[in-house]
Amino acid sequence: GGPGAGRKVNMADVVDMLADSNPAMHRPGDAGKVFQLDKAELKELFPAGIAGAWHLLLFGTRSRMPQHLRRADDWWNLCLKDTPGMVIRQEASHIMSALSCAARENTLKGEPSVDTPGFLIDGAPGTGKSAVLNHVAHWAMKTGEWIVVWVPHASDLVTGKGMFAREHLDEEAQRGEIIVQPSYAVKLLSEMVKMNRDKLSQVMVEDEGERVSITDAVAALEDLLLLPREAKAMSVLEKVIAALKEQTQFPVLVAVDEINALHGTSLYRDLDMKHVPAQNVKMAKLLGAFLDAGYKRGVVVGAATRQGLFANVKLPQFKAKPIQLRGFTLGEVETYTTYMYKVKDFFTPPSRELSEYLVFCTAGRPLDVEKACAHEIFNLGQRTFPKFVKKTQFFKQGGYDDDLITDPAIPDLR
Repeated sequence: GGPGAGRKVNMADVVDMLADSNPAMHRPGDAGKVFQLDKAELKELFPAGIAGAWHLLLFGTRSRMPQHLRRADDWWNLCLKDTPGMVIRQEASHIMSALSCAARENTLKGEPSVDTPGFLIDGAPGTGKSAVLNHVAHWAMKTGEWIVVWVPHASDLVTGKGMFAREHLDEEAQRGEIIVQPSYAVKLLSEMVKMNRDKLSQVMVEDEGERVSITDAVAALEDLLLLPREAKAMSVLEKVIAALKEQTQFPVLVAVDEINALHGTSLYRDLDMKHVPAQNVKMAKLLGAFLDAGYKRGVVVGAATRQGLFANVKLPQFKAKPIQLRGFTLGEVETYTTYMYKVKDFFTPPSRELSEYLVFCTAGRPLDVEKACAHEIFNLGQRTFPKFVKKTQFFKQGGYDDDLITDPAIPDLR
């Protein structure tokens, strides 16, 4: 037989590859397994959507671009996953274990607090930083213990999208440098209440001289007409964040994807047409804080973006070194392709040879593994491979390219 003969993955093993679909049940020993995601549940848990390419894989493009302007061949819009599964990364297990301990810190003394500022996740493009952040936030929501402040697309705050206003317009020295985004503030508050309604109804905040729950304060804000709502939105958000920093009743998780974008230069301009630093955008300063975040019983978990406009922006200042995320290992690629084959997202029978080929072509980067597997669906019967790997042709069981095989013992598969 060919090089792949006798090396098929035993399909009976797929049961051992699955972890509990509820992330709250995940333990460090589950690293390397796949857990199934419930798309309907994710939509309910995360009204703002989920972070990174996983949103595209599950729900398609976020933008409201007209259909005729969209690229019809965007692979994620053509093959949305109906039975998605996510590999449990070891780094996610470590963060969840640490957060589990942090939630119990000093509780026996009756003075709960958290000493660590949190965790930063960094790594090459496509290694799954956003996927780890999704997993950690999903875990925190399902445990039922945490208040989760969820910012899946932080770069939107500094790229000049949406309505905004300026502060210090009248001051000659400032020249309109401070940017406020009332519509974003209302959106974030509404999503925060949807995600954490029960807990936020027990956390009090000052509103027009009265002590009211955060839930009631946000409801009152949403009931206002447009102009008064936008005038008040930013101050309500600042009060809510201040209240979350002070309270110790619940542990708080601030999960921010693309956190480094909040520490670079924004695309907003001041009145002299100079770019405004991201820290002058009020929401970016509030949500991008790390060492100086100041949550008495809370942590910030931030993932860097390493592609696009903010690829080279540094992470916020830190003391402990950020978690460097690697690509999938050979075993993780094998597990994942077997899972996809089982749920009919992938048609090439899994084998050791296929896994080695994918790891070689993609450096184990989960996003590139997804692209390669999605590309197979578009190219059944064709011998092409995604443009991002120009040196290869599409994998075939028994050999990479028959034209290059000279060993007469290996049959030509065409």
